[in-house]
Amino acid sequence: MKIESKKPDLKTRIKNVTLDIILSSTSHGLPNIFRSSNLYIKLMWIFFTLISSGLLAYMVTQSIMNYFKYEVTTKTRVKTEFKSTFPTITVCNLNFFTNEYSADYIKSIDYFKFERNPLSKNFEYFARALKTKNSSFYGDSLEKLIVYCEYEGRKCNMSQVKYYDHPEYGNCYMINSGYDKNGNKIPLWPAVAPKRQLGLNLLLNISVHDELKFLSPNYGAIVMIHNNTINPFVQEGITLSPKTESNIALTKSVFSSQPKPYSDCDGNTDDPNAYNYELFKLIHKNGGGYSQFLCLGLCVQRSVVNKCNCSLATFPSFFGAKACLSNVEEICMDNNIKIITGNTYISDVCYKECPLECEGMNFQKTVSINQFSNDNWIEYLQAYDKNDSIYFNKSINSDDLAAVRIYYETISYTQIEEEPTTLGVSVLSFVEIIECFMQIFLILINNNKVS
Repeated sequence: MKIESKKPDLKTRIKNVTLDIILSSTSHGLPNIFRSSNLYIKLMWIFFTLISSGLLAYMVTQSIMNYFKYEVTTKTRVKTEFKSTFPTITVCNLNFFTNEYSADYIKSIDYFKFERNPLSKNFEYFARALKTKNSSFYGDSLEKLIVYCEYEGRKCNMSQVKYYDHPEYGNCYMINSGYDKNGNKIPLWPAVAPKRQLGLNLLLNISVHDELKFLSPNYGAIVMIHNNTINPFVQEGITLSPKTESNIALTKSVFSSQPKPYSDCDGNTDDPNAYNYELFKLIHKNGGGYSQFLCLGLCVQRSVVNKCNCSLATFPSFFGAKACLSNVEEICMDNNIKIITGNTYISDVCYKECPLECEGMNFQKTVSINQFSNDNWIEYLQAYDKNDSIYFNKSINSDDLAAVRIYYETISYTQIEEEPTTLGVSVLSFVEIIECFMQIFLILINNNKVS
């Protein structure tokens, strides 16, 4: 007699599948509840399983809520690199007007000299705004300003020094900018050791024509230290005094932030095609490196140009407008700036056109100063008669010389990075739950087919 095995009913099959999944689960609570034969042990596992499930639900909820707050984890590391890149060094005479051409120009507008208070330097700013030629005519030439340049014990190639027209200081010169004087791309200098003798050694002639010294009580040079992708205008410089040698030791910091919504930065600001904003494209078109600070300043400058048909002389302007000169123009400019800074124009208009960069590099500077030059040393220089003695054969006044040495203090640098927070929830625990529902679903599908 043939005995047929009875197929389990639907309820039993679902129960068996569910029990198998629970007993093989990686979570310890549920399997032990079903495995325990002792009532007290079973109740104990039920109690602790309920507590742990409640804690799990709370922690998962908190993780999800924290994830959508878009918080980040900041990591700060000190890294060592045995071959770094030397920064770009921009040097300028502190005085805008320095040469004989400037002296003749100032004489031609001498009748305006006492219309403005000398303490405000307004006559000098007026002279800057009134000039009809390029700034290069009025300030130091490269040959005059940089008497001597040496890096890692070797003389600098002066054809690789790039001119920069600074709105405040006029003729400036960028050393190690990544471009030569004709705008051709060249390699940046490597830095192999944190030694004072292996850094950049500059000797500067900061003299000003005698007939121009009344314009400003300031006398010296200024040096800006920055990454080659940064416009020198946005960097505050270190002033160099005559008859002194300034030693500037550098420590580098590199930072990177997560773009929106994790922070306020936008990212990808080095790409001129990343944003279709007028000011953003204008900065990239004119070169020198993008920064939000420069963009916001140009936003204010654009408003002044549109309202007053003139521009602020001490700030970069790529709009082709003349500087504000007359009393009417200056009053218009001052009123417009007051209105802009007193309302929400900058936040409503400027910030929307000026994305914030997510990456950058800073240089912390330690400055020490020692006396430089004496009469005997000057006599020694004047007695030198080799091929490179053109400058020294002239009459030298040690009061006109300022020296500076710039070097890395250490081969290590600080790296600051941001990483987005994660949910921190075990995926496998959810997969086991999903598997249970899938098994039950498949049983129901197969049961319907049989029916």
